[in-house]
Amino acid sequence: MTRLLIIEPNLRNPSGHYADFVRAVGSRAEGNELEVYAHPDADTMLADMPGVRVCSREPRVGARFAEWRTIFRAVCEEQPFLVLTADGRHAAAVSLAAARYGCVPTHARLFFHRPPTTFRDTCCLPLADLARTHALAITPTEMVADALRESGWKKVVCVPYPVLAETKPPQPEPFTHLLMAGAARINKGLDLVAELAVQWTQEGRKLPLLVQVSQKHADRHGHREGAAVHALLSSGYQGLRADASAPDRSEYLARFRGALVLAPYTREQFASQVSGIVLDSLLRGAPVIATKGTWPGDQVERFGAGVTIAERTPAALAAAIDRVLGDWAAYSARACAASSALAQEHDPIHLLRVISR
Repeated sequence: MTRLLIIEPNLRNPSGHYADFVRAVGSRAEGNELEVYAHPDADTMLADMPGVRVCSREPRVGARFAEWRTIFRAVCEEQPFLVLTADGRHAAAVSLAAARYGCVPTHARLFFHRPPTTFRDTCCLPLADLARTHALAITPTEMVADALRESGWKKVVCVPYPVLAETKPPQPEPFTHLLMAGAARINKGLDLVAELAVQWTQEGRKLPLLVQVSQKHADRHGHREGAAVHALLSSGYQGLRADASAPDRSEYLARFRGALVLAPYTREQFASQVSGIVLDSLLRGAPVIATKGTWPGDQVERFGAGVTIAERTPAALAAAIDRVLGDWAAYSARACAASSALAQEHDPIHLLRVISR
């Protein structure tokens, strides 16, 4: 395999799915074939990851236009590279670089986690012709792939999102707590969980509920998350344990043991988008409550590993929780059974074979 540059300037610490993505793909690479362009804070972490090495060429993340200059250089040198979280801006950068240096960007690979349908993506579309014709667009779901084809991408491939399963298959665990994992986000149902906490306080319920209330990129997200976190913390719910900081990887994974995971995500975003948290849940045998008509909901229904809700209301969420807890052993067993199938489907080797062509 030719050395491949992975570009992800937001990667700076072990928590979160940027690091999990790189760790997963690196686990299937031989030697140090993957060079990772990330924040300098991630250098030590990356140096310890099997299969990867740090890209320390200037400009490092933090310098002016560092990501775009790195893309331009990779296009100019015809170095194979993968933009880990691509959008219309990256496609435009690839096209402009190819036009500038008079080359064909067949060595560019862009991983689109969601359809490029924002206003910014639309503005970038006219500048992305060379990328749409010659670069490889990679998606984790067919809905995202279809959206790219409709916008003119000629080379599109759908590959299951890469994740690492545990070395030993999970076994059913007794129920211990409800879990809302990951950074606090409205589109993941934070407001719904806050409303449920208020309702349960009034009803005198005390089921253990663990919620991570730290906000990822708090400077870029509006006041809605802050208001929902405040509503949750001021609900008076006695079963609540709120974690104001992101856990390290080992603690994050440990939280799925004995958990019923709450994932009442919005259809607007998650109809086509993979949830790394739901994948982590099922890979570790934790049943999930998800929204019907979303990618997470499809996985839950496929394996019977939880319950989906058609209406995103506190009442529907509470009823789904009671339904799973009323037959916990069966739901837990089906979630564990889902783990082996998902581990094979989402093995990082599938993505590695695509990006190493």
